[in-house]
Amino acid sequence: MILDVLSGFLHIQTLLFVFAGVAAGILGGSLPGVSPSMTISLLLPITLKLNVVDAMALLMGAYQGAMMGGSISAILINTPGTASAAATMLDGYPMNQKGQTRKALQTALYASCVGGLTGTFMLVAFADGLASLALRFGAPEYFGIMCLSLALIASISGKSLLKGLVSATIGLFIAMIGLDPIYGTARFTFGNTQLNDGVDQLAVFIGSFAIAELMFQLGEGKDALSRKPEQLDYRSQGLKLKEFLGQWFNIIRSGVIGALIGILPGVGGSTASFVAYAAAQKQSKRSEEFGTGIIDGVVAAEASNNGVCGGALVPLLALGIPGDVVTAVMLGAFVALGITPGPLLFQNNLDTVYAVYIAMAFAILALAVVGTLGIPLFSRIMQTRKSILLPAVFLICFVGTYAVRGSYFTCFMMMLFGILAFFLRKGKFPIPPMIIAFVIGGSLESNFRRSLLYDANLGWKNFFTRPLTLAFLVAAVVLALLLAHGNKKQTKEELK
Repeated sequence: MILDVLSGFLHIQTLLFVFAGVAAGILGGSLPGVSPSMTISLLLPITLKLNVVDAMALLMGAYQGAMMGGSISAILINTPGTASAAATMLDGYPMNQKGQTRKALQTALYASCVGGLTGTFMLVAFADGLASLALRFGAPEYFGIMCLSLALIASISGKSLLKGLVSATIGLFIAMIGLDPIYGTARFTFGNTQLNDGVDQLAVFIGSFAIAELMFQLGEGKDALSRKPEQLDYRSQGLKLKEFLGQWFNIIRSGVIGALIGILPGVGGSTASFVAYAAAQKQSKRSEEFGTGIIDGVVAAEASNNGVCGGALVPLLALGIPGDVVTAVMLGAFVALGITPGPLLFQNNLDTVYAVYIAMAFAILALAVVGTLGIPLFSRIMQTRKSILLPAVFLICFVGTYAVRGSYFTCFMMMLFGILAFFLRKGKFPIPPMIIAFVIGGSLESNFRRSLLYDANLGWKNFFTRPLTLAFLVAAVVLALLLAHGNKKQTKEELK
């Protein structure tokens, strides 16, 4: 049967749909505000007129392309095209500033492809077993995972752990804005109903990175803005095969992290990318260089967020439960095509399952081709004078943020967080801890409070009577202490 399905993908028409999906995904992912879910939603009407194989080719191509596309704007203009590309900016944009634009884009592309293949392999090999394991996760287990993720802040707090904790506290406070997740009462909204749904993630990301960076760039003065950029030597600035192969363990580990986190419904690619980034920094022999522009950080972020693609499809196919917003949109597409995801899918429509697997693999190959051809074009954006580029970047940020909710208030919040991040950077407060705490904060609080209600008789003891939860919490405490000790030791050595 699998050979029959594979032969269906070898038609010119189907291959064109794969490449078209990847191209549309890259374009949508690279534009701030046009998320992967929005890109796929725009393609849904087209899939209704296609057969299952062509529809899978188009959808999976767009999914993979959009996840990688977010890294393009993250590297070029310090603005994440997608929420999961926020971690890519930490090293991708500094590489761009050092004149390594082409290398950064190539690293993001090829790490995305290998990470995507890792996620696809896990989807094929462990779909049934991993989906069943995910069902055993309740609120206490999710809280444990969030605590473990939050503990990684100690590794990216820079020279001052205290400033990192202050920054993280600000992020947690921002995450609490909106309606109470349990009782539905408004908190910190100051009577503004537009804050009831909380602060939009993309507004925080774009404001904290892009707008703050624009303010710093504008502070360089008129001469710096009108200076003509240096011409890039494309041959000398490319990614070397030896460099990329040296990252093989980082890529596989990050892809596995992304796939495993993708399996857990509601966690998302942004959490996966930050967790993989922190794990790479902890294991690296040059951890102190993270955030200054090294390929290790870009590899970890991009391999993990494309690994999420395969992981998020596991509960969708095996259980009919979407792992994230994108797969929720895909669930609607499957139903519209007459496909019902769930356990019976593997019994009654095994050819459809194989079509998804093969479409993912072809999409990754198409991503490598389209991305390689497009990188020289993307790189040339940096040859534009800052006096032209910066206003264009601001316009993209404004339009992208407005497109999220169709509200000028979201744009106002973007500017507000840009100003906040500008002053935090002036005060040498690290921005990544704030972003990680903001991303994790909502799930951390809601799962903590649900855990307390999980068994009213046990209350807080719920965290210690469930082995998996206890293991996560102990690991979080140990990891936080080890990272804090390493951070303190490194700071002392630098002061000598």
